[in-house]
Amino acid sequence: MLFSTHTLSGPVEIMDKSILLNGYYSTTSEKSDSIAIILHGTRGHQNLELISSLRESLLDNEIDSLTINLSYKTNNRINDFLPCDIEHQHKQSDSQHEIRLWYEYILKKGYKKVYLIGHSRGGLDMINFYESLTSKNKGFINTIFLLAPISDTWKSSVKRYKEDFNVDINNLLKTETHKLKIHFLGCDEAVVYRDSFLDYYLLGDDDSFFDSISTKKASKSLNLHLINTSGKVYVLIASEDNIAKNTHLIVKPISERKKNVELKVIDGADHFFRDFYFDDLLEIVLEVIN
Repeated sequence: MLFSTHTLSGPVEIMDKSILLNGYYSTTSEKSDSIAIILHGTRGHQNLELISSLRESLLDNEIDSLTINLSYKTNNRINDFLPCDIEHQHKQSDSQHEIRLWYEYILKKGYKKVYLIGHSRGGLDMINFYESLTSKNKGFINTIFLLAPISDTWKSSVKRYKEDFNVDINNLLKTETHKLKIHFLGCDEAVVYRDSFLDYYLLGDDDSFFDSISTKKASKSLNLHLINTSGKVYVLIASEDNIAKNTHLIVKPISERKKNVELKVIDGADHFFRDFYFDDLLEIVLEVIN
């Protein structure tokens, strides 16, 4: 069921070929002129504590929102973490496509300002999506909030896989193996298609790296997006983050030379901004929006 612009909050659905995508549209009868599209992180969902708290808090402050579940090629995916024990054929590029469909859905509702909010890998997805838009469609997006975004590159992934799993993932650029059994998106010994693995992890460090690989053009890493982006971007970092722990080192020098990139550090917070640290995060978001 698709809700009109004047109905109250509730679940929404759109079809993408044979896949039913689901989300939650939060609004009141007095529809705001602004809306935030909020995206979860790796294998997550729209009812994670951080995501649902943002949704509810924004509505309390008269800001509409749309939280979405990436499908990961799962029809009408439920509000639970994507299981590890499946054959992973989904790709990061699929996520970009789905975000675009939801963005088009929102624009049809007549909003004048759109805020993009992405947590963890969702942050990388959001800025990747933004950079794929035409100048005209970028014009609706007021600000981008990246909450503890991941900042892995192919180089850092190669190092991590060698240290943690004694696996050289460089070999995947040469092999014709169709399926892999490998650590993937936090899943140990996952069964994943080679093209899917590379679509998520083949993030470049510079343009010359893109030219040197034989596979299709890779998604850009966070640092390249921040260097190239023209929109206003707030990167909110958790000081005790043990998942995206290198992001601060990457973003700090960029924020010092680019006026449109602002770095905020929330002292004491973990990757999910749990407990009262969420209040610190929300204060920053509301200050910018208001």
